[in-house]
Amino acid sequence: MNDKEKLENILKLNEPYIQNNNNGIKTDGHNFKIINGKIPILFSAPHAVRQSRNGITKGADILTGAIVEQLCKTTGTRGIIRTFNLDDDPNYENQGHGLEYKNAILGIIKQNNISCVIDIHGCASGHSFDIDIGTNDGVNINKNKNLLNIINQGLLMVGKISVDRKFKASGGTTISNYIHKNSNIPCFQIEITSEIRRSPDRLLKMLNQFEIIIKELSAEIQKKENQLEL
Repeated sequence: MNDKEKLENILKLNEPYIQNNNNGIKTDGHNFKIINGKIPILFSAPHAVRQSRNGITKGADILTGAIVEQLCKTTGTRGIIRTFNLDDDPNYENQGHGLEYKNAILGIIKQNNISCVIDIHGCASGHSFDIDIGTNDGVNINKNKNLLNIINQGLLMVGKISVDRKFKASGGTTISNYIHKNSNIPCFQIEITSEIRRSPDRLLKMLNQFEIIIKELSAEIQKKENQLEL
């Protein structure tokens, strides 16, 4: 898939998420979808559609669902994406539909020996960074500096990167924190500013960098597993 096709595909993939005023398309059963893959890394997009906190509906993290779908397709990773707003927020509550989303992640991890979770979010522009990597001061990633460096160095090609600057994922209801506590695997929260998501050139560069990052993360994870077997 060339660069033009990637951008065209992103817009096509995003169409279901912007339906019904960015609340998505309601279907029977769960309000999320799971994407299968062979690489033991899981992408998550809990705010691909609007979410609700304490009765207040918040905006969707536009394009994050499409970004995860695209990356799963080009890298072979697995994915989970929230597809419709049922007045829930998996990154804010540990009950109801929000907890159901988290439990689905734990099920995917257990059934497929997932080694790393990358939880994709969107934030407004105007910060001192373009992308903020949340690790809870390293706690959520088991202090694994090698994995952090791979993501950090890869995304530096896209813009200004910060770590735990604003979105640390330190709260017990955040997906990264909750999943790490219940699985003990590295979990990253990646906050991408709207400036990057709305710029075709920067969005494309980020997608291409993530493809490289996944290859390097997979190699690092395999290296670690081989060392444990010795």
